[in-house]
Amino acid sequence: MANNNMTKNIAANRKSRSKKASSEKVLPYIGLGLLLPFIVLYFFFTFYYSTHFYNNTVINGVNASNKTAKQLEEAINSQANSYVLTLEERNDVKDTIKGENIGLHMVYDASMKDLLKKQSGFAWPVSFMKSHELEIDTMIEYDEFSLDKLLDKLNCFKEANVLEPVDAHISEYGENGFTIVPENPGAKVNKDKLAEAVKQAVTSLEPTLNLEKAGVYEEAKVTSGNKKLLQALEEMNKIAGAKITYQFGDVTEVLDGNQISKWLTLGKDYKVELNPDGIKEYVDYIGKNYNSFGRVRTFKTSYGDEIQVKGGDYGWWLNRGQEVKELTELIQNGSQQVKEPSYYQTAQQYGKDDVGTTYVEVNLTAQHLFFYKEGNLVLETDFVSGNLSKNWGTPVGTYPVQYKENDATLNGEDYSTPVKYWMPFNGNIGFHDAPWRSEFGKNIYLTSGSHGCINMPPAKAKLMFENIKRGVAVVVYELPGTENYGKEKDKDKDKNKDTNTQD
Repeated sequence: MANNNMTKNIAANRKSRSKKASSEKVLPYIGLGLLLPFIVLYFFFTFYYSTHFYNNTVINGVNASNKTAKQLEEAINSQANSYVLTLEERNDVKDTIKGENIGLHMVYDASMKDLLKKQSGFAWPVSFMKSHELEIDTMIEYDEFSLDKLLDKLNCFKEANVLEPVDAHISEYGENGFTIVPENPGAKVNKDKLAEAVKQAVTSLEPTLNLEKAGVYEEAKVTSGNKKLLQALEEMNKIAGAKITYQFGDVTEVLDGNQISKWLTLGKDYKVELNPDGIKEYVDYIGKNYNSFGRVRTFKTSYGDEIQVKGGDYGWWLNRGQEVKELTELIQNGSQQVKEPSYYQTAQQYGKDDVGTTYVEVNLTAQHLFFYKEGNLVLETDFVSGNLSKNWGTPVGTYPVQYKENDATLNGEDYSTPVKYWMPFNGNIGFHDAPWRSEFGKNIYLTSGSHGCINMPPAKAKLMFENIKRGVAVVVYELPGTENYGKEKDKDKDKNKDTNTQD
C-alpha cells in the first residue's frame, strides 16, 4: 500500500513538471506575438518619417506635417507664388504688389532632405502630441526690373495723389496775432526709400507694408516745434503788439498790429525784419495830412472880410527824420502809448483853422493891428511897417512868434538900434517898440517906413510883450479899401513925413 501511494505521487509530480515545462516554452511566443504589431508600426513609421516631416511640424510658417521634402518645397513656393503685398498709404490710398508679377520664388541654402535629418532628435510617437517649429535659411528672389517698373505704376506716384509736404510757418496776422501753422506732411513718396522698404517686406513675405511707419514719405523740413521758428513768432508778436496813438485835435490816428504786421518779414535763418520804408511812409502820411506849414489860409479879418492869406512859415511842421527814428524804436519795443509827434514847429491847434483864438492880425494897408488872446481883444494900435519906397515892405503871410526878448539891439547894414521889447516873427522882422517915432499909422510907411519890422508905440509894445508867447500866429495881409490916409483934402503931405527909419 505504501509503495502504491508513493508510485502515484511520483507520477503526479512528473506530470506537473511536464505541464510547467510546456507553459514556459509557450510564453515567449505569446509575448512576441503581442510586441510584433508595435514592432511593425515602429519600423513603418520610422521608414515613413525618414521621407516625411513629423506631424505638427511647421517650417518657416508653412505646415509641413506629413509632407515629403518635395511636397514642402511645392507648398512654400506656392506660398511665394500667391504672395500679395498690400501697401497702406496716406489719404486712404492703397496699392498691391503680387509675387507672380515680380517673379517671386524661394532659394534654399540646404535641401529639404537635409532638413529631414534634423528630425532624428525627435521621437516620432511624441511628435503626434507636440508641435515642432523649424526655421531654415531661405532667400527670396525676384525680378528687380519688373519690381522697378511696377513701382512706377503705383497709385502713390500718380499726380493726383502726390502732395508736397509744407513746412510749419507763421500765419498771416489775425485776431490772435501771429500763430504757428503746423507742418503738413503731404503725401510725396521717396521712390528709393519705398523700393528698399518693399524689398525688405517682400523678402520677409510680409503681408502689409505701412508706408507711414516705413518712413518713405518726404518730410517737412521745418516742424512746429522748431526753436528758431518759435523765437521768430515771439518776436513778431512783440513788435506787432505795439500800439501807438496820435491825437491830432479831434482826430485820432492809431498805429497797431493791423498795419505794423504788414511791415514784418522773415529773413534768412528766421531773422525778423521790420521794413523801414513802411514806417517812413506812415510818417509821411502823418506829415501830409497834419502838417500845416506854409498853408494858404482862409482868414476872417476884424473888418468882416474873409480873405486868403498866402505865404509865411506858420503851422505844424513835422520832423520826419526824428519821428521815424522814435517811432521805429517804440515799435521794436512793442510799446503801447500815446505819442506826441516830433516837430520842428507847432501851431496853436490842429484842424483847418490852426491859428486858433490867440493871434496878431496885421493889416498893412490900414497900418493897424489887433491882438486877440483866447478870443478877447487885448490891444489894437496903429504901427509903421517896412518902407515901400526902398523895397523894404513887410512880407504878407502867416508866421509864428519865434521868441521874445527884453532890451535887444537890432543890427543891420546901416543901423544898430536898441529896443526894449523885441518879438520877431519872420527872421529879422518882428514887433518892437519905436520910441523915436512920434506918430504911427497913416501913410508913413510909404516913404519913411522901417526896414521891415512893425514899429509900435512903446506902451502898446509893452502890453503885447506881456501877453504874447512863442508860437502865437501873426497874420500879415493887405486889404484894399481900408487905407486910413488921403481922406483929408487939405492934408499937408510933408506934415506926416517921418524921416527916421532906424527899423
